[in-house]
Parts: sequence; structure tokens; C-alpha cells
Amino acid sequence: MKKPDPDAENRKRWARVRLLNEELDRLGVDAAERTTSVTNKASFLAVSAGVLVAAATAQLWKVVPLFGVVSLALACVALACAAVALRPAKRIAVQARRLVDRHLDCGHTAAQVEAELVEDKATVLAAREDDLAARAQWVWVGFAALAVAAISLSIVFSIEVLGG
Repeated sequence: MKKPDPDAENRKRWARVRLLNEELDRLGVDAAERTTSVTNKASFLAVSAGVLVAAATAQLWKVVPLFGVVSLALACVALACAAVALRPAKRIAVQARRLVDRHLDCGHTAAQVEAELVEDKATVLAAREDDLAARAQWVWVGFAALAVAAISLSIVFSIEVLGG
């Protein structure tokens, strides 16, 4: 029976760690692109909600004023959702100083350090994904409120113009 070669096993593990490291880097780029997308959508939501707020307050609605008030309130909700989605966030990343302090003078091999880096990257990416999902949820709720606000404003405007 042949004994397992510890060096061969270490090389295999290091190869896996390197592969994971590269994939985590790609996932980080993907997360950054999705973050930009959510930020752009939240910005669009903020502008759109502002337009609806302006339209809802452009005049005093004489017929079914409740629809005008509902439209204004929902546009404000949409604007608030956009503000929450766009809020400044805590920087989620591997900290350079901590990384150097932890690994520069330690007795670990390069393979051990790289394995720890992979773990750190995975932790950071999981936190970024959680933050991104929360921001995307705020944007989704904001768009729903914006849609109902637009419908409400359309109803009150139509009734005013058409004479209800």
C-alpha cells in the first residue's frame, strides 16, 4: 500500500486555494458592478420621486384631493427608500494594516497565508452581498411606492382635467 505524499497533498491544496482566490477576485468585481447598478437605480428612483413630489404639489387638487395627498405621501416614501439605498455604508473590505500586521512576521508558509486570505475575501464578499441585497430591497420597495404614487397622481389629474 502506497503512503500518501504530504508534499503532493499540500501542492493540491495550494492549487485549490489559488483557484478559489482567483474566483473570489472575479466575484468581487461582479459584486462591485451590481453595487453600481443598484446605486444607479436608486438614483433614478430619487429623481423620479422628486418629479412626482413636484407634480403632486403643483396645484391644489379640488376633486378627490385624497388621491393627490396619497400620491405625495407615496412619492415621499419612494424618496426615503432611495435615500436609504444610497446611504453611505461602512467600508467592507480586507483591511490592509490588519493584513500586514497579521502575516508579515508570522511563521506561516505562503500557502497558509493565501488560505487565510481566501477566508478573509469570502467573509468580505458575504458581507457585501448582504449589504447589496438590503439596498436592492429598499430600491424595490421604493419603485413599488413610486408606481402607486404615479397611478394615484394620474387618477387625480385625469379627474381634474376631465371634470369628474
